Amino acid sequence: MRLKAASIEQQTYSPMTFDNSEYKLPAELWKLAATVSVVEAALLLLDIEPQGISEYIEGWADDRKPERYLAARNAIKSAIQKEQLDGAMIHPTYENAVGGGIEMDYDRFDYHLSHVDVASLANWLVERGYSCSTFPAQSEHSIGFRNPDHPRYSAKLAAVVEAWESYDEESTAPGTPKQRMIIWLRLNAARFGLTGEDGKPSESVIEEIAKIANWATTGGAPRSASEDDLPF
Repeated sequence: MRLKAASIEQQTYSPMTFDNSEYKLPAELWKLAATVSVVEAALLLLDIEPQGISEYIEGWADDRKPERYLAARNAIKSAIQKEQLDGAMIHPTYENAVGGGIEMDYDRFDYHLSHVDVASLANWLVERGYSCSTFPAQSEHSIGFRNPDHPRYSAKLAAVVEAWESYDEESTAPGTPKQRMIIWLRLNAARFGLTGEDGKPSESVIEEIAKIANWATTGGAPRSASEDDLPF
């Protein structure tokens, strides 16, 4: 059964109709992804094509979500928080109506902006004996520069690439591409050793990495935020 996007958005299906077999199977192209959002990862673990569903699913009531979606999403979230998976759980931001500027809501997670590394996810699934056709385990050789055990591994190189990959063109988050990547690098600083002796993100190093990853080096950008408005 093919679901129409308009019907999904309007929530016209009763809970009894949400049989996972009714959803489309994932496209093979998902196997080429380096990172996916937590929402996309959870759907792919259930063999459900994210396109046409992922943008709406977090707004559905729990009894309208695909069967086992919450279990998959929360397992991924927990593994990221415990550093068993390479990824980041991102808190949503909002504009402070009183003092102005951009604030972070630490009581919630934005599962669309939160993301997980596909290679890490594939190996994590194998370790737990879970088979998923979209995320087959990768050999150390295939992981290449992302593999910390590789003799030529560079944490800063990996940080540049992942910061670039983390950018979501459809996101309404404020800030230029560089500013948004700086936020991501701050959140992931410990993973790549981008911290000082005090354990805090090294701003000078993060600034240089963001410059390398930044493609928007000319002209202005919409939803630009000043450095003082950025979290942290």
